[in-house]
Formats: sequence, structure tokens, C-alpha cells
Amino acid sequence: MSQSPLGAEGSKSYAEGWRAINILIRSDGSWSGRERNLCFRNRGDGTFDDASFTSGLDLDADGRAFVPLDIDSDGDLDLILKNRNGRQLRAFRNDMRPGHTRQFSVRLEGRRSNRDGVGGRVWITTDRRTMMREIASGSGYLSQRSRRARFALSEAEAVRGVQVRWPLGDVQEIASPPQDGHFALVEGDTAFRAEASPQSAIAVPEPAPSSGRQASPGAWLLDPPPAPDFELRTLGTGASARLSDHRGGPVLLNFWASWCPPCRTELASFQDRMEDFRRMGVEVVAVSLDQPETAEAAKDLVSMLGLDYSVLLADPQTAAAYSVLNERLFDRRRALAVPTTFLLNSDGRIVKAYRGEVDADAVIADIRAGSGAALPFAGRWAASAPGRDYEELAAAFAERGLGVAARSMFAEALATGARSPVLLNNFAGALITDGEKLEAERLLREALAKAPGLTDAKVNLATLLVERGDRAEAVRLLEAALNEQPKDGQALSVLGAVRFSEGRLESAETLFRRAVQTRPEEERFRANLGAALASQGRFAEALQEYEAARQLGAESAALHTNLAVLYMQTGQPGKAREYFLKAAETDPDDPSAHLNLARFLLQAGDAKHAKDSIRHAMNRDPRSSAAFALLAQALAMQGLVDQAREAAEEALRHDPNSAEAARIIDSLE
Repeated sequence: MSQSPLGAEGSKSYAEGWRAINILIRSDGSWSGRERNLCFRNRGDGTFDDASFTSGLDLDADGRAFVPLDIDSDGDLDLILKNRNGRQLRAFRNDMRPGHTRQFSVRLEGRRSNRDGVGGRVWITTDRRTMMREIASGSGYLSQRSRRARFALSEAEAVRGVQVRWPLGDVQEIASPPQDGHFALVEGDTAFRAEASPQSAIAVPEPAPSSGRQASPGAWLLDPPPAPDFELRTLGTGASARLSDHRGGPVLLNFWASWCPPCRTELASFQDRMEDFRRMGVEVVAVSLDQPETAEAAKDLVSMLGLDYSVLLADPQTAAAYSVLNERLFDRRRALAVPTTFLLNSDGRIVKAYRGEVDADAVIADIRAGSGAALPFAGRWAASAPGRDYEELAAAFAERGLGVAARSMFAEALATGARSPVLLNNFAGALITDGEKLEAERLLREALAKAPGLTDAKVNLATLLVERGDRAEAVRLLEAALNEQPKDGQALSVLGAVRFSEGRLESAETLFRRAVQTRPEEERFRANLGAALASQGRFAEALQEYEAARQLGAESAALHTNLAVLYMQTGQPGKAREYFLKAAETDPDDPSAHLNLARFLLQAGDAKHAKDSIRHAMNRDPRSSAAFALLAQALAMQGLVDQAREAAEEALRHDPNSAEAARIIDSLE
């Protein structure tokens, strides 16, 4: 058995693991995986048969509770099964033993014992067998069966006697019991009291009179969230349009795709009622989720249907934002499917969500019904109404890199009065991504004033301070964070970067190694360790770490350049050329990647292809002194002395201190 640590220490990976599990569970995951239900049949001789398959109960829907009861009044017990996944409730009729048409049931009433006989046992003896039932207060997780002892009898079976052991241990025997029926037995009495059938005692309410209209599809939202804003191109004209431009009245925001048959019907339905929509002040905005390869098909469909409302083509950011939102509108998370439609009020908030096809008439009826927190129910909340967790929603957007949507949800959370340290830290993270570092620092300091032990806030603030050059305070924060969370990979990595910049390479290597040990799958930590090793001249080890980072998904131009340099250092020029080329391909707009490739080609004596790379760099940065110096070197290699001198002089005009350009001019004299 593992031992607990001697001192209290946090574990970020443990907390993140539980969060990931909870997300999976709320996304239709199951604690039981694909574990099927089991059902066993009592053979009456102390053994059991596995009847899981033959009974039809071997579902993989994560069964959570069951209740036995006689649904069809045929004398045997049927089942109601509660599932976590799939259909929530299932009814199973028991037809495994036909002929059990008689029923004998007893309800216990205690005098000395508890009132409803919980803990008591009832035995019934017939001319064929003896059966026992125990009265229990609970029959399983999330379930409660009837507190009535039920026995199913065959047609010719004769009851000889009934014995009851009450919860306090007293035993009663009824020598001449009735042959069937439903009874109550009071503790101490010598005879049963007949009762009506439990089924007949259940009052079935009459159906409510019809209002003449069907129930509206979709779901009203108790706490309407703001719809994430976007700016997209119109299908056909390519004109730009923003969702926020439509505020001031209701908006019907529809997501569709050209390959979705129900979408076509829905789009046509909206078009048929456009006059009514416009009369009511409703704007229809249809956003196509078609990929670039099917965008033309979407345009053709719009033309064929004659749609004259706003039809836009989604970009990846908008599709991702509404996918995240759709997953978190309800407790059970569902991916955004087409068609999906949101009804927005005049403030741009989503008041109703329609998952699946919806007819325009139903939407018009909903718009006429107005809006309110209790829809579609009458009345008001007697206690505090449930609220939306905007902090969690904002964090979900931020994790997907959706900064604009994340910031709007963080603002919503703050508007509700929430100002928790975690909220402030997460909001600061979104601001850092957008480059608003002063405001981020203010929020981080406020978070730490409220919660001095918030490790993430310490690390985020330290990262900002390192960038600003305030290393002393940054180191204090990082050391405090590691004292609280010794396995915080980000804190280890940032402190390692500080030590690296100070030239303390061995200390940096130690910190980077610890970071890798905490999160071996993090490519940044591998690349940092590779840099520390390369700076110590341990090129083969550094190469292993950089290759590990690449295999984990790192594909930046800087990573490929570092790999290329390390392959040069380890005597593998062929691999070096491959990665210099990859660096230029990974970020075509980075002049330095093209110049690094040009340097390699010049060293290899390939002046012709080096000039091509230099021109690529000049197209991105026409005033680059390094580019002109390399061009001069390439021209000199080709014997074009005059042109080489002109290029070197141009390099000096852009950078009078260019040693490389001065050297080339000296060599041409």
C-alpha cells in the first residue's frame, strides 16, 4: 500500500485528472465503461442461472437503479431500470415464468417495532416450497422499492402458513392464511386485514385539456448567456457582417450545412415566413458550417432556395466557439450538430436553444410568448434560481484559444459579483494571451492578495515579471510556488528559464529535467531541456530532447532550426538541410528561417539556391542588413564582384555596424 507524504503538498496533475474525468462523465462517459448489467435466476436449490442475456437486461447503458413491481398485474414482478446513459428509464415485463397469475402480498405495520416494518421478514409456506421476503428501506443506489412483501403463486399452489419475524425479533405465525390477495398485518394481531390491490389504489390523473397547440420544441434557458460575437463573410458577395450589428431586436441564429437534408427544409421554412419575421422585427442569421471544399455547394443551395436573409460562412474560430457554448448550455454535454438554432433577445442573449430541425411557426409562437426565467412554466422561483457558471464557461473558451469569447464570459462572471481568486487568475491568463499585460498583472496581484497560496497566480505573475526584467520578485514567487507545489511543471520551467538567462546552465538543466519528469508529454519542457544541454556542448543529448519535442507535436520554425543546427554539430548535414527547409516551410513569413537556410546553402557551396532563400527573406523584410550581407556573399561566390560590393554597401547603409558586410567588402578589395 502506498504511503502518504509526510508533509502536505499539492498535485496539479491530480486536480487536472479529476477535472478531466468529470468532463468525460458529463459528456456521456460512464464510470462503468462498457460493463453490462447482470441478472441471475434463483433455481431454488441454492444455485443460480445467469439470465442476463435471456432476460434482455444485459444493457451497457450504465444502469444505476432498479425497482421491482407488478406492472401488468399478472402476479410476478417486473422491473423499472434507471440508466445513466442512453434511455433514462426502461420498463421490463417479466414473462419468464408464465402461469404465476395469483399474488400474495403483505404490508407490515409495527407497534413495538418501526411503523413500516423495515427489517422484518415474511416467510410463506405452500404445498411445494417456502419463500422469504425481507422489508428494506432501500434496495439499491438511487432506488426505493415498495415496502410490501410480494409472492407469486402458480394457479394450483396452496398456501399452508405464513410466518413473520418482526424487526425486534418477535415471531408471529398465521396458521390458516388466505390463499391469495393483498393484506396488512399489524404487529401482535392474529389475522390479516384485506387491502385493495396496490395497482388499483394508484390514482391516474385525467389528461389536461388541450390548448389546441403542440408543445414548443427546444429548451428555454433559465440564465440566458450572451451569444459570442463574430465577424464573418456573407456567402456569395463576401461582404463582412457582425452578429452584434443585429442587436436591438430578436435574432434567429441558425447553424446549418449543405449536406444536411433537415437543414434545407428548415432554411426554406424560415424563408416562407420572412414577411412575418420582418413584421415582428426578427432578424434571421444563418451560418453555414461547410468546409472550404463544400462552400460552393452551400452557395448553390442558398441560390436555389432563394434565401434573402443573412447567410454567412463560419470560420474555424466561430465554429469552435459555438461548439464549446453548445456543449455547456446544459448539464449533459453534446457536440454542436446541424441543424441547431438559437433564439436571441434584443440584448444578444440566447433565450432558447433548438437542437434539431425546428419549424418557423414554432419559433414565431415562441417569440410571441415573450421571454422570462420561468418559461415555459407559469409562476416564479420561490427560492434562489440556479445560475450559470460563467467562470467555467470562460475557462472552457480560454482552453480552446478563443480569447474574444473567453473575455466576454469572464466579464459576465465579474458582472454577477463573482471575484474569486481563481476567476481573477483565469481572466488574467486570457488578458496575457491578448497582450494586455498591465491589466493582467493588476488582476493577478488582486488574486494573490485574496489567496496568497494560489500557485497558478504566482507562476503567471512571475512569468510577466520575467518578461519585464524584474527577476528578483519573479524568483521569489517561483520558489514560493514550488514550495507549495514541488511538481508544478510551469513553475519549474519558468525558473529554469531565469537560471538559463543568468548563465547558470547546470541549475537550468536540473529544473528543466524536473519539469519534464512532471509532464513528459509537454513538448515545451523537452525543448527547454534541449537548449540547456546544447549550451553545454552536449549536442547528442540535446538532439534527443528536441526530437522528442517534435514527436510530441512541436512544429515551430525555431524548433526545426535548432534541430538543423544540432544535426550540423553531430555531423549529419543531410538531416540539417532537411530541417532548415522545414523551418522555412513551417513559417514562410519568418525572414530569419529563410536566412538560416541561405547560410547553410552558402556553407555547402550552393550559391544559386541560397539566393532564392535570400530573396524570400527580402520580400518579407526589404531593409534587412543580414539579407544584403548574405546576398553579397552569394554574388561573390559566383564571381559577380561589382554586384557583391553593391549588396555589401547596401547592408552597411541599413546597419553601419554589420561586421559581415565590412568583411565582404575587405575581401573584394
